[in-house]
Amino acid sequence: MINFRKARFVTSAPSLKEKPKDEKPAVLFIGRSNVGKSTLINTLTGQKIAFSSKKAGKTKMLNYFDIDDRFYLVDAPGYGSTIYANISTINFAKMMESYVKERSLKGIVLLLDLRHELGEDDVAFLNYLKNCGKPLLYVITKCDQMNQSSLSAAKRLAGKYGVLDPIYSFGDLKSLEPLKGRIEKCL
Repeated sequence: MINFRKARFVTSAPSLKEKPKDEKPAVLFIGRSNVGKSTLINTLTGQKIAFSSKKAGKTKMLNYFDIDDRFYLVDAPGYGSTIYANISTINFAKMMESYVKERSLKGIVLLLDLRHELGEDDVAFLNYLKNCGKPLLYVITKCDQMNQSSLSAAKRLAGKYGVLDPIYSFGDLKSLEPLKGRIEKCL
């Protein structure tokens, strides 16, 4: 069993050329800006290892965290933020296209905030990830901010978009225990 509490920051890589060279397996955390990637990583590890901010677009590079000396948890920049006015959506798409082809990438955790309908870019990215050939795990974030009616609507949206067997995150470790097991199966 993986000890997610045994976690440490390794590096921030502006591109795949600067990623760690040891070919340790990796699991990529990805989602729209401000969806809660860093918060999820902090909850999983039980420490404030990833910088989280209320302001979207703070993560600008691929951030590598070593988990239990067994794999890298990689925090990707969020897509759809105002930061991409400067970096460009095309560069982000190229980065992701290259990254999903990496042999060391063993799984992708896609975070979705289903308090709102997904936009065209969200749906296109979701479909791209479904067809990239890597195990895709879904986490519906910010469920702790939803009432029963909103949560039911989020579950319907998940079904509408073909989001299979998602994990609903209520911002606590208990709701994320299934994610740990699924990550371990990817490795």
